[in-house]
Amino acid sequence: MKSMKRIICSALALVMCAGVAVAASGCGCQKDSKKTSASAANGNNQPGYKIEPTNPDFVENGFGFYRLNDNEVILTQYNGKDKNITIPETAQGAKVCVIGSNVFQNNNLETVTIPQGVTEIQKYSFSGCQNLKEINIPEGVKTIGNNAFWNCRNLTKITLPSTIKKMGWNAFSATGIKSIELPESDVLSSIDDKVFFQCFDLSEVTIPLNITKIADSAFEDCSPELTIKAYTGSYGVSFAKAHNYKLVEMKRK
Repeated sequence: MKSMKRIICSALALVMCAGVAVAASGCGCQKDSKKTSASAANGNNQPGYKIEPTNPDFVENGFGFYRLNDNEVILTQYNGKDKNITIPETAQGAKVCVIGSNVFQNNNLETVTIPQGVTEIQKYSFSGCQNLKEINIPEGVKTIGNNAFWNCRNLTKITLPSTIKKMGWNAFSATGIKSIELPESDVLSSIDDKVFFQCFDLSEVTIPLNITKIADSAFEDCSPELTIKAYTGSYGVSFAKAHNYKLVEMKRK
């Protein structure tokens, strides 16, 4: 009887330990948050292990940074009062590689210079910046998150880099842009849902040969005078005709 009790107790202990192990593996906790963040930045985070940087690890000149590792930081906060800013290229010897979510949301910025080395602009980074008039996104930026520049009503000029791979949902919606030239690129092939939704003044879009897919809602509720400029025989021409946009066909180079 005693031996039977020991067996039952041992079995229960094993079951409880297994349950704890399973719960820990998927709880979202991590032993080393900085190593986990670095893995996430490189797309290698393990299942159940992911964090969202919030409070900065350190602050310099009004900019707050979260340290991913010894070489990279994320800009996660801005407490400065300047209306014309240059985001630093480095902080405490580490490269600024990401502009984090909501950093400048509803700020009164008028101009901003984004440094070389930034590869990602996360969701809502500049949304609601009503005084921002122009943005030059430098070469090296690969991803622009959902709603990154949403509702920047006076943003009339946007320059996109050839390195851009993805622009998220509503990335530039409700901005004041009047024309946009999508970049000739080896990495950008599609424009997703509502990227330029409700850009009421958008009247000209240039579509290069590398674009082979555009969501039906990409330019929804833009100017009724919207004109698509695309190369003869390209997907851009087919897209314009399918959606009854005005069309200017360009000769291939």
